[in-house]
Amino acid sequence: MSTPFELPLVSVIMGVRYQREDLFLLNRAITSILNQTYQNLELLICENGSTEAARIYLERFAEEDHRIRLIDGKGADSFAEKLNRCLRMVRDKWIARMDDDDVSAPQRIAMQVEYLREHPQVAFVGCVARLEREGRPAGWRQLPERPTVEDFYFVQPFLHPTLMFRKEALEKVGGYSEENRCVGCEDYDLLLRLYEAGFRGENMQEPFFTYLLPPLGSRKRNMVLRWNEVKTRWVRFKSLGLLPSVLPYVVKPVAVGLLPQRILERLKERRHENDE
Repeated sequence: MSTPFELPLVSVIMGVRYQREDLFLLNRAITSILNQTYQNLELLICENGSTEAARIYLERFAEEDHRIRLIDGKGADSFAEKLNRCLRMVRDKWIARMDDDDVSAPQRIAMQVEYLREHPQVAFVGCVARLEREGRPAGWRQLPERPTVEDFYFVQPFLHPTLMFRKEALEKVGGYSEENRCVGCEDYDLLLRLYEAGFRGENMQEPFFTYLLPPLGSRKRNMVLRWNEVKTRWVRFKSLGLLPSVLPYVVKPVAVGLLPQRILERLKERRHENDE
């Protein structure tokens, strides 16, 4: 039987800008990684822009658990910059994502490592997820098992924080783009570049993750971020040779953003009800 240190090291990367007063979600997210059944892992955290309480908390946590490595986040203002700094510190072949307000089930990392080992043609793997809103269950996020490029047309067919990547795939495409147009859609750009480079991802159909939804009535995605997504869709679809046939999907983020808030919320509620 293999000991933990005979297993490949998994690097879990987290870009943090935690601005809530209550540290409960941050603690829960980190603890869910440290309590994984897969024991040979490290948690790389690049923080910038958090509250002083969150920074102190992270420093204390890192002092108590050697698996947490704090990466200098000075000057890393964007999410992509933080994640790329983490990527440069990865020491082995498996890279998993995690956000500071979600929860990974204890077996998540072990199951994803096993999946990638058994499916060498798969470059990255995610999973379906339970949804949570304000501390209460809010349905499920069902995702296609084997997404194609066509699945990217309407919505992102992966949940970014659920993903585990092969390091070689991320190195091949140069990690996350730090262009301004990718702010708010870093994952969308990255995954389509991976597909363009010939890599493919899949979603395990077991919910090894709990994904936090914003409160109902909270501000919808602002128009700057929606325009970023339009520009990113244009660049990526053009590079894939899909234009002009998919042009309606390019402008979809702005079209959705023009809907009244109450209609948009109801559409989201129905989507989550259908996922249950």
